[in-house]
Amino acid sequence: MSDYQVMLGLPSAELEDALRARFDELLDTEVVGVHHTSPEIADGVGQVPTLDVVLVHERLGPLPVFDLIRDLSRNRPQLAVILVVDEVDADTFTNAMEAGARSVLPAGATVEQLGQRVATAAEWSRTLRRHLEAASLDVPMDGRKGSIVTFSGAKGGVGTTTSAIHLARAAARSGRMVCLVDLDLQSGDIPGYFDIKHRRSIADLVEAAADISASMLADTLYVHPEGLHILLAPHDGERGEDVTGRAARQILGALRSRYDLVLVDCGTATTEATAMAVELADTATLLVTPDLPALRAAQRVVAMWGRLQIRDSRSVTALLMRHSRKNEIQPDFARKLLATPILRTAVPAAYRAVEEASNTGDPGRITDETLLRSFGQIAGELGLLHSPEPAHDGTGAEHGHPAPSGAFDPAGEPSGARDRRAWARRRRGDSGALFVEFASTLPFVGLALLLTWQILLVGLTGMFASHAANEGARQAAIDPSDHEAIAEEAAKRVSPPWNADGTFSAEVVGTDSGQAVRVSIATPVFLPGLDGPWDISSQALIIPEDSGEPAQQEAPPVPPEDDDA
Repeated sequence: MSDYQVMLGLPSAELEDALRARFDELLDTEVVGVHHTSPEIADGVGQVPTLDVVLVHERLGPLPVFDLIRDLSRNRPQLAVILVVDEVDADTFTNAMEAGARSVLPAGATVEQLGQRVATAAEWSRTLRRHLEAASLDVPMDGRKGSIVTFSGAKGGVGTTTSAIHLARAAARSGRMVCLVDLDLQSGDIPGYFDIKHRRSIADLVEAAADISASMLADTLYVHPEGLHILLAPHDGERGEDVTGRAARQILGALRSRYDLVLVDCGTATTEATAMAVELADTATLLVTPDLPALRAAQRVVAMWGRLQIRDSRSVTALLMRHSRKNEIQPDFARKLLATPILRTAVPAAYRAVEEASNTGDPGRITDETLLRSFGQIAGELGLLHSPEPAHDGTGAEHGHPAPSGAFDPAGEPSGARDRRAWARRRRGDSGALFVEFASTLPFVGLALLLTWQILLVGLTGMFASHAANEGARQAAIDPSDHEAIAEEAAKRVSPPWNADGTFSAEVVGTDSGQAVRVSIATPVFLPGLDGPWDISSQALIIPEDSGEPAQQEAPPVPPEDDDA
């Protein structure tokens, strides 16, 4: 959930500092503005459409504070106003409530009291705002019908709900008026994916399905802060039996007349309601994973829809989920098995990318660029990001029935030609974006390779220096005075170019334990900007051959015995 947005109206800088210090401790609250006169606060609230709460102090002027609260409540009825007073008394509390304030707060309130009052007022404001937005749906769309797109899973666990949610979010962000319907009546869990609590569901519209008004929708739909409107499945699965095929037709028809797009999550089970939704849909999407059990299940679903005269196999669009180049079954093979059109874009296998979003109930936590790009491309292929006029040329292309081969659009071009060119332009744009991303990361890849190579060179230099010192020490044990022979033997253990003149040196040095051979080798430097070369040294103690065993000390001479003793 986004932070609560709060505006302050305070008469002095001292009060501002005191309140700001307490608001700084509230992690879920953002102060979007502070004003010191009543005209400033009146103008400021109109510049922040998503403002939740206004705190005004009783001494704010020049307009009397109760008149200011009345004006704010009249002009912004969804805005929660909290009156801040030095001392709370019964008359002040009564006058504040009559003026339209939501609460009265003492100026010396603690951080906990401040956070609780602001959170309560902000939730009230957001709930009222959602209902007011939903009530605006009473205006029909000039007789033009919106599009219905259904999403059905070939079997459980293929990602039907996740895909429907993110495609609906993509369509809403593009400016479309979108309603997401959870028609998985027994096991639908869209509230868990959005972390929402709403007491109304599609079952509450069944009794009045024949004459659904805007006020009914306003009371039943949940309006998400992203602008997405959601019609939930019943909390109690047994109530799903109340949603018959006839009721589903009427409810979807009412939504279709008020929204650009109605996206329906049908789950995996075929019921009266889901069968009616698939039959009414302009586009019926069947989600399948690249494995034989899922493909066989998809074949059975398509065949069943055909036998029940719900949907012809040629008007079913398949969406391949969890695609990877490592999969044994690739899209071309899946297309041959299904004998139905398959979207060009597949959803990649990104289990970890959706795990956090599913567990926290926040779809916005998905940050995987590849996954988000695929949902955007799929939304484009399904026509969710633009609103073309429905065709009325008698070709049968409306309501999900494909136009016959050779059909022409009003511009005189073959049906689908524009979509193909648009798709090609998008692919070229995506290719250009990928090239730019690759070019931007190339210097970092090169630097990492150079760093790895430099570390390897340092390790090789140390190894050569150690081996050369040991070999030189063995030669010095024979004749420590022959420095040329010592250096020559030590150099035999070093490979070019580490043994070149000016790079390699060997010498006999004295240490606390005796004499040793020290070898120094210059390390090549490839990293730009570093001073080099670096000398790496190693030394080995010289153990003379005649001193390998400690010599035994001779016993002191024994004096001759005295004969007289």
